[in-house]
Amino acid sequence: MQIFVILFMLFFSVMAVDKPRLWTRIPKFYVDDRVNYFINNRGLNNCFEFQETENNLLLKCWKNNKLTDVSIMIEPGKRKKNRFHGLTISI
Repeated sequence: MQIFVILFMLFFSVMAVDKPRLWTRIPKFYVDDRVNYFINNRGLNNCFEFQETENNLLLKCWKNNKLTDVSIMIEPGKRKKNRFHGLTISI
């Protein structure tokens, strides 16, 4: 029975990683509006900020009378390695 529970949990944890994502374009120069909309719709207010690194802004905000941690992280995109980059085949 325990092995069934472990396999069940493993199966659903793998399924959660592979959920599809729909990326929606934000019009140029409207990123700040979209971020403000996201924060405001979650009821975050009365925030304090701390810039952890050049690419990470930490916030402590009130939400539903509880202190809530928020992290905004800028991560550079990761390029996929092309195994055949620069390879020329002539026949």
